[in-house]
Amino acid sequence: MPRPFTSIRLNPVQLSWVAALFFTTLGNLVLWQTLFAKVEVNSLHSLLFFLSLPVFLFCFLNLLLSPVLALPYVRKPILVCLVVVSASCSYFMYHYQVLIDRSMVQNFFETNQAEFSSYFSISLLLTIVVLGVLPAALMVSIPSKSLPSCWHTAFWWLGNVVVAATMLATLAMLFYKDYASLLRNNQEIRSQVLFFNFVHNTNSYLKRKHQARSQPIRTVAEDARRTQSAADSRPKLVIAVIGETARAQNFQLNGYPRATNPELSQRDDIISFKNVSSCGTSTAVSLPCMFSRLSRQQFDQVRAATEENLLDVLQRTGVDVLWRNNNNGGCKGVCARVPTDNMPKVKVAGLCVNKDGTCYDDVLLHELDARIQALQGDALIVLHQLGSHGPTYFERFPAETASFHPVCNSNQIQNCSNEALTNTYDNTLVYTDRKLSKAIALLQRHAMVRDVAMVYLSDHGESLGEKGMYLHGTPYIIAPKEQTHVPLVMWLSPEFAKSSQVDVSCLRQNADSAHYSHDHFYHSMLGLFNIETSVYQPHLDLFSPCRVAANAPGF
Repeated sequence: MPRPFTSIRLNPVQLSWVAALFFTTLGNLVLWQTLFAKVEVNSLHSLLFFLSLPVFLFCFLNLLLSPVLALPYVRKPILVCLVVVSASCSYFMYHYQVLIDRSMVQNFFETNQAEFSSYFSISLLLTIVVLGVLPAALMVSIPSKSLPSCWHTAFWWLGNVVVAATMLATLAMLFYKDYASLLRNNQEIRSQVLFFNFVHNTNSYLKRKHQARSQPIRTVAEDARRTQSAADSRPKLVIAVIGETARAQNFQLNGYPRATNPELSQRDDIISFKNVSSCGTSTAVSLPCMFSRLSRQQFDQVRAATEENLLDVLQRTGVDVLWRNNNNGGCKGVCARVPTDNMPKVKVAGLCVNKDGTCYDDVLLHELDARIQALQGDALIVLHQLGSHGPTYFERFPAETASFHPVCNSNQIQNCSNEALTNTYDNTLVYTDRKLSKAIALLQRHAMVRDVAMVYLSDHGESLGEKGMYLHGTPYIIAPKEQTHVPLVMWLSPEFAKSSQVDVSCLRQNADSAHYSHDHFYHSMLGLFNIETSVYQPHLDLFSPCRVAANAPGF
């Protein structure tokens, strides 16, 4: 007759087995969903390989748990943390098809209350309870059984490690080609193995963050200076509107059949670049990358965080720089050494009305006219938008301004119809379009005394249910085009184009045919402000091919 549950006693090694068994089964449902779809069983060998997967996973996770659960006093609290956090990750992995890589871990650590609340739902809470709290409570409520002596303890742990390692080695030898092929062709699997994915990437994130904080800021472009012609001309003012989460294929300016750019599309002086790729698929990567001299292939977050960026170089050469922020995630360190306005803290009436404390992006223009009038020389003003950040797209624009109906008034976007989700997302782009139009009108009011221009560039795109994927943050190597194809829109006043010696018709022609990326932003801005430096790369300045004189940087 089986013993009642209350009479069960587990020593620490047995607890490790129970935990590994949980993570091999219920704790990794999304992983098994992927494996069922990716592993084709069409022979005895493939069947045996598939049957080896749970054994391999159990042994692997058991080995990872062994040193942690060998620690007295803290083993159960750590186990509870692993199970509950895994449940939270499972929710986002299942509903949004996100992967838990280092970038996603960084997004979690750098989020704020407003962004966190936008994801909260009853469904999330139930998942945490059912797949996290209840299993964790069950495991830690089982009474512990001490082993008779230190020798018995050592024997149990050593035997556990040896058997698990032997099983892993045996399976690896028997099915080496199969495992290698599976992991090589389906790189997302590495970021789906709970709890390994978030523990490994959290360690990596914290280690790199410590490295960045412990190193001094290195000077970049020490030889940078503005040319004499720049000093003698009228002062320049560039407004750079950055972010958020806009995908190029939903821009009317790029051929999208819906009126998502109702105001900019009416102007004949707008230049929209059709083929632009982002540096990353999340703000945490793309924002530092586009303001760094490093290309996407070279980009390293520690290196970028420990050296001067574009704003530092411009400011050091005499350009006034102002960063205005309305983005939940902040500037990711880019604006750390320049004047910054945190607009949500201003709490502008009528613009900061959302319960989570976020503001509509029009707040970025609040009293900006007065700030511009106080400027003396050349200036760059960066407006960091909240833009189209999800999943609460419906909170990015006033409800009465919606152009497309019905809308998805929920953060459970996976439960909305494709029509409602697309309508809501497109409404965010309409709102952005109107704000960009207002920014141009603001610049035109200063065109009598300044050469003015506006550059709009999104940090990354967004998935809206294509192939079951939502939001963004997918590792770049497997990211869909919806997350990497971003809009780039420019407006140059005639005086700005003339003083910068830019042929606008040439620029417009290239915008339709040439391919650009975030790599071009850094060098293009240096070119616009006539900064001479050895760091400047003319082939990455998108204005360079369209300059009509030889006295610009690089000529």
